Amino acid sequence: LDISLSEVRLQLAKIKHSAGKSTEALSMIEQEDFERLLQSRTEDEIKKSLHKMNQESRLEMFARVALQATEWMVESGLKSGSEVNARYKLLNTIVPEWERAHYKFAKYLDSVLDSRINALISQSSAKNTDDDSVRASIIVKDSLCQKYILGAIKQYGEALRLSQKHIFQALPRLLTLWFDFTAIESSDEILSNQEEANQLIVNCVKTIPAISYYSVLPQLISRIGHVDEDTVTIVCAILRRVLAKFPAQAMWHLAWLRHSVHKDRQKKGEDIFQGAKKSLHRNKEIKLHDLLDASKGLFKFLIDLAKYQPKQADSSTMNVVQWKGSVDLKEFLPPVQAALAVSRNAVGKAGSSEAFPKCVPRMRAFSTQVQMMSSKARPKKLTAFAVPEGHSTTETTSRSHSRAIKGDIGEMHFLLKREARGDLRKDARVQDLNNVINRLLSSSSNGENIGKRQHRRLQLRTFSVICLSEDCGILEWVPNTDSLRNLVGNSYHPYASHHSIRRRGKRMTDFADSKLRVGFMQCQDQYIKHGNLTKAAKIFDEVFLKEYPPLLYWWFLHQYQDPHQWFEARTKFALSSAAWSAVGHVIGLGDRHSENILVDTSNGDCVHVDFDCIFDKGLYLPRPEVVPFRLTPNMLDAFGPTGADGAFKGGLNAAMTTLRDNRDILLSVLEPFLKDPVIDWKRQRTQQRGTKSSEVTRESIEAKRSINVIDQRLRGMYNLRNPNYRKIRRIDRHSM
Repeated sequence: LDISLSEVRLQLAKIKHSAGKSTEALSMIEQEDFERLLQSRTEDEIKKSLHKMNQESRLEMFARVALQATEWMVESGLKSGSEVNARYKLLNTIVPEWERAHYKFAKYLDSVLDSRINALISQSSAKNTDDDSVRASIIVKDSLCQKYILGAIKQYGEALRLSQKHIFQALPRLLTLWFDFTAIESSDEILSNQEEANQLIVNCVKTIPAISYYSVLPQLISRIGHVDEDTVTIVCAILRRVLAKFPAQAMWHLAWLRHSVHKDRQKKGEDIFQGAKKSLHRNKEIKLHDLLDASKGLFKFLIDLAKYQPKQADSSTMNVVQWKGSVDLKEFLPPVQAALAVSRNAVGKAGSSEAFPKCVPRMRAFSTQVQMMSSKARPKKLTAFAVPEGHSTTETTSRSHSRAIKGDIGEMHFLLKREARGDLRKDARVQDLNNVINRLLSSSSNGENIGKRQHRRLQLRTFSVICLSEDCGILEWVPNTDSLRNLVGNSYHPYASHHSIRRRGKRMTDFADSKLRVGFMQCQDQYIKHGNLTKAAKIFDEVFLKEYPPLLYWWFLHQYQDPHQWFEARTKFALSSAAWSAVGHVIGLGDRHSENILVDTSNGDCVHVDFDCIFDKGLYLPRPEVVPFRLTPNMLDAFGPTGADGAFKGGLNAAMTTLRDNRDILLSVLEPFLKDPVIDWKRQRTQQRGTKSSEVTRESIEAKRSINVIDQRLRGMYNLRNPNYRKIRRIDRHSM
C-alpha cells in the first residue's frame, strides 16, 4: 500500500509541476528520509538505512522520487550547487547501477560547466563566448571547470556502461567533451587532468559495447588528426575494435580514411585495417580477415571508376573491365543503408547478428556497361547483379558474369561520384542525422503521440552515402524516383485547349526561356532594389500563376489510376514534404531547387538530395534564399483541395513538435557535426586545404552561432533573416 501511495503521489506531483506549480509539486514528494541520509556522517548509517528500505521493498521508489525532486530543484534553482552535487552523489550510492541517475548527473555537471565558463568570460575582458580559444584559456586557469569536465565524462561513461537508452545524447557529448579538453595546449595546471580524462575514456573503451561506437564512427574518424597523441592512440584503438567486431559493415565507413590524399590519415587508416586483420587472424576468423584484405582493391576500383573521364565527352555509356579480387564480390555487403544501418532497438547488443539485418542480398558481379549521367560532374551509374545471401558460386558458370543470369534476384544500382567543388562527407553526415530523426519520428516516450505519429507515417527517405576518399564516393541509388522539375514538365491538363500554353508544364520548367527568366528577375528586383514586395507578388501572380497555372495535381491523377492508390500517394507526398520542410527549416537546408527534390513515382514519397548547402549557407548566395522551406504552387496543387491546410499542416505540426520535444538529442548529434575539423560547412571543399589559425577561430565561432540558431528554432523562435534586410527599404507600408 505504501508503494502504491508513493507512486500516486509522484504522478500527482508531476501533474502539478506540468501546470507550473513547481513549489507545490516539490512539497508533495519531499522525503525526510533522504534529507536524513544527506546529514549522515558515516557510511554505516547510510548502509543501515538503505538495508532497511531494501527489506521493505521501498528502495527503488525512494530513488525515483529523490531523482525527480533533484531534477525539479535544479530546474527551479532552489538548491545550491554543492547541495545538488551531494544529492546526485548520494543517489549514485543508493542505486549505483541505475543508468538514469548517472545520465542526469552528467547533464547537470555539463550545464554547470557551461554556466561557469560563460560567467568567467563575462568577468574578463574577452566578451566573445563563442571563441573556443577564450573558453580554453578559462578552463586552463580554473580547476573547478576541469573538475566538472572529468565528472561529466565519468558519469556519461557510467550511464553508457549500464544502458544505451540515451546513447544519441550521451556518447556524442562525451566524445565532444573529451576531444575539446585534450585539444587544449598542455600546461602544468591541466596536464594531469588531461591524462585522467584519457584514462577515463580507456575504461569506457573496455566497458561500452562496440556497437555503440559504431553509431558515432564519423565523429571518431574526424578526430584521427587530433593534436594530442594519446587521444589519437585511443581513437585508433576504438576504430580497430569496431572494425574487428563488425568488419563487413565498418569497412565502408573507414574506406575514405584508408584512401585519403593526406599521408598521415592514410597511414593511420592502414594501421587500423592491419590491426583489425591481426585481431581477426588471432581469433581464427580467416574469412573476415581475407575480406578486409581484399577491400583495398575493391575501393581502389570504385575510386578509379569515379575519377575516370571518357575521351568522348558526350558519350552516355562506357564499358569497364570486371573487378577481380582475392575473394568473391558476393562476400562483401552492398553499400546500402539496409545493410549498414543498425537495426532499430539493437544498439548496445553485443553480437553482429543481433545488431544488423540477418539476410541481406549480395552483389554477384558488376555490370561491365556503366551509364554516364548528363550532369556537369558526369557521375556514373553502376549496376550490380543481386543474389541471395549464401548463394553458391557453383550455381553460376563464373563469377565474371557481367549480365543477368539464372539465380539472380534483381539488380542494385549505385552512383559513383567525384565532387570537384562540394564535399560528399557533408551528405553522409546529414544522412546520419536524418536516421536519428527517423528514430525520433517513429517512437516517443509519450504513448499517445506514438499512435498519432505512426498514423501520420512521418519519415524521411534516406539513402547510403559512402565516402571512398575526400573527393569520391558511392551513393545508393534511390529507385523509381524522378525530379520535381521533370514531373511538372511531363504534367498536362486534359481539359485545357490543345494549343494553350496552360495545357502542358514543359515550358514552365524550361530554364532557358528568356521570358520566364526576365520575369523572375523583375519580381526579385521589385523587392530587392525598389522595396515593393506587394508589387513583386502582383507581377508574379500576373506573369506566372495566371499564364502557367500549377499542373502537378494532374500528374498524380494520371500516374495513379486506382482511387485508393491515388489518395495514398497524394497523402504520402504531403506528409513526406511536411517532414522534410520541418527538418530543412531547423538545420537551414538550402539549394532546394526542383532537381534536388525527387518524388518516388511508385508511391508519391518525397526524397531530398544534395546537402552541400546547409546551416543557412543559402543566405549568403548572390540571391539569398530567405524562405524556411520550399512550398511551391505546384506542390500545393498536388496536396489537393485543402492545400497546405490539410495533411501537410498536420504533418508539419507533428514533425516540429517531435523535433522540439527532442531538442537535447538533436543538439547532441549536431554539435559534433559542426565541430568536425575535417569538414568546413561554410566553404567549398577546394577552399579547405590551407587553414590558418585565424580561420580556425572564425570556424569555431561560426559553429557556435549555428548551434545557437538551431537551438532557437527548436525552442520555437523564427530567426531566418534576409542578410540584406538593412539595405532594403520597404515602400509599400509593410514592416520587415
